[in-house]
Amino acid sequence: MKPLRVLTAVVEVDLPAIVAYHAPKSLDKAQRIVTEYDDIVAKLQDNPRQFAERKHRWRVALFRQGTYSLYYSEMPDCWLVAGIFHSARDPDWVLSHLLIREVRDGNE
Repeated sequence: MKPLRVLTAVVEVDLPAIVAYHAPKSLDKAQRIVTEYDDIVAKLQDNPRQFAERKHRWRVALFRQGTYSLYYSEMPDCWLVAGIFHSARDPDWVLSHLLIREVRDGNE
């Protein structure tokens, strides 16, 4: 089975931004989101195919604790987690950011 690889941008940009947004309003909610992120990653390590591949080839795991979506895709050598974005983001914005990260950071 291919390993799961999480881009640095996910843990150094996306997740901290989400926590920074929620923590002043509810530290408990911010902590629940981080816990759910950890749970999603653990589940993907066990079964990365559990979420359906979409037309744009990315798979999406939805958070229950907030309106966020974790995007990941199968690559030749791994399963790549490339972003966590607000679910209301414009799909074209999301896809462009995923592509940029895949090209820029995919070889980190």
